[in-house]
Amino acid sequence: MSIEREPSRSTGADENLDRKRRENRVGALHHHAFHARDMEATRHFYEDILGMPLIGTWVERMNPVTGKPDNYVHTFFEMTDGSCLAFFQFKSDETSYDTSLNKFENSNPFAHHIALTVEGKGEIERFKKRLAEHDVPVFETDHGYCYSIYFHDPNGMQVELTTRVPQTAEMMKDAGKTAHQTLALWLAEEDVATNNTKRGAGWVKA
Repeated sequence: MSIEREPSRSTGADENLDRKRRENRVGALHHHAFHARDMEATRHFYEDILGMPLIGTWVERMNPVTGKPDNYVHTFFEMTDGSCLAFFQFKSDETSYDTSLNKFENSNPFAHHIALTVEGKGEIERFKKRLAEHDVPVFETDHGYCYSIYFHDPNGMQVELTTRVPQTAEMMKDAGKTAHQTLALWLAEEDVATNNTKRGAGWVKA
């Protein structure tokens, strides 16, 4: 999730975080790649249901990992900022299965998921309706600092659509001041109280 950044007015931790941000040389997401079990089903899901246009299909005949001849396709579905979700499918179903992260079973969000930003809860509701029309099960949750829905794509990858909420900027600004201390405390102690007091009750079937 992209976080809106405001100039820090205090010293110490804020100045250190501002310095690290200025010195950061890692740019925006270019693409996130995942295996496809069925590339046409994947195309339908992302392009026809979610509305992300297919902007590139590359046929590759050399496997850069093995250095041997191969046969696979690499597709790119564009998001509003120009970054992409990308997918691989081998002509060999066995190779696709063997090299897949999740063997095309629905992934647990703690194991792997990708979160994509939409603008406002109205968009969340629109996507909930759109997914329901296509019989895609959806869960939603209030994280406190954002609001999200979760669902699986045809390849078992869990996708999160999330939106900022009115308290997002303030919560993330405050979290940045204590992020290192909070991490160190949690690593050192067995029973640290939650610092996310605005989180909702949990996952709710949409």
